[in-house]
Amino acid sequence: MNRELLLEGLALSADDDAGLTTAFYERLFDDHPEVRDLFSADMRAQASMLQEALVAVLDHLDDPAWLQAHLGSLGARHAGYGVTPQMFGLVASTLVATMAERAGSQWTTPMTEAWEEALSAVAGLMLAGYPENAR
Repeated sequence: MNRELLLEGLALSADDDAGLTTAFYERLFDDHPEVRDLFSADMRAQASMLQEALVAVLDHLDDPAWLQAHLGSLGARHAGYGVTPQMFGLVASTLVATMAERAGSQWTTPMTEAWEEALSAVAGLMLAGYPENAR
């Protein structure tokens, strides 16, 4: 994975107050209203947790044991919330689109490709934590 492109893309699209992840959830619910019921009414905490998770994953790109353990555990929790494997694609495409929109003309195709690759890897590690019957 291209850490530099991932970090550059995040820096261009995120801010300190979870604006990226708040915009992401708004877009996700607009584009895919079927997932709205999986979340609470107040999304501030969820948006903050997602932003923290993105940063944590980027901080641990060179630590496969950490990624496997933490993302597998996170995946198991998501399975319990009712998140289906198919929803990971919706989340990834919506997050990348939101990042690109927020970054504007500075966003590049290689950034899209880097984030798609990273989010696919994250999804794979999270899905590894799903019970067999939920995959």
